[in-house]
Amino acid sequence: MSEGTRRAVRTALASNLALFALKVLVTAITGSSVMFAESLHSLMDTINQLFLAIGMRLSSGGRSRAFPFGRGREQFFWSFVAAMSTATLSSAFSIMEGVEKLIYGEELRDLWVAFIVIFAGLALEGAALRVSFESFERARRSEGFRSRLDYVRNTRNTTLLAALFEDVASVSGLLVALAALAMAWLTGDAVYDAAGSIAIGALLAAFGLLLAREARGLLIGEGLSRSELERVIEVVSSHPAVAKVIDVSGTFLGVDSAILGVEVNFRDGMTTDEIEGAVNEIESMIRRVFPQAKYVYIEAEELSARRAS
Repeated sequence: MSEGTRRAVRTALASNLALFALKVLVTAITGSSVMFAESLHSLMDTINQLFLAIGMRLSSGGRSRAFPFGRGREQFFWSFVAAMSTATLSSAFSIMEGVEKLIYGEELRDLWVAFIVIFAGLALEGAALRVSFESFERARRSEGFRSRLDYVRNTRNTTLLAALFEDVASVSGLLVALAALAMAWLTGDAVYDAAGSIAIGALLAAFGLLLAREARGLLIGEGLSRSELERVIEVVSSHPAVAKVIDVSGTFLGVDSAILGVEVNFRDGMTTDEIEGAVNEIESMIRRVFPQAKYVYIEAEELSARRAS
């Protein structure tokens, strides 16, 4: 796990803790449902950052008898847990609070306090977002992705993605709260405050489900992308001992760890020692172009036997 990812999680955790305390105080002072929703948002973000930290901690453990390929997928699991808690608990409570205030009404007071905290929150969350975005950009460039959208769709670093998504959702939620309270203050109608709480709930659900979708595929064993498979096939085919690459398959065991199986038809007339030497060379070639391939299994296969199976 890169230091950039760890820094993004730590920064987001500190920011969310500070904001949670401030938002709870402001909710008590103003009676604002949108600030109540933001308090829940910061609370759940804090819990989610702890989930991500747990995932990073557990995934760093090495191989064992119980986990022969390590525990790298802990990060995928805890990212999924964080995403679902955002999509369900945070969003549901925010929406319920807004609906209740729409039905029964509310009385707002001392909104100037809320405005001060929102602007302070934008400063804190903006700083956290800058850290997570810089980490995201470094990771994207280091992995050779030109498009940010392609990187979001293909990255296995769900921990970094979760930190970035939560920071974006936090800034977006504060902007929604600012707009809702500004309308309530200008018009004197508290319905805007309640509507803002519902909007924040919907925003949390959208971000949570998006991250859950990214983490789910990796958690259940999503395979390598087409470009990664093509890269492996190209390098294996370039070895002079290889007549044909029959099949390549693999999956990620963690952010920086993949298992890869390659079925190869070697050229006729090669001895067992020559094939063993070629296998070792091919493994080294694969790891040079695909360093995440911690476990590579190469199987010599006859084309005729493959067709018969």
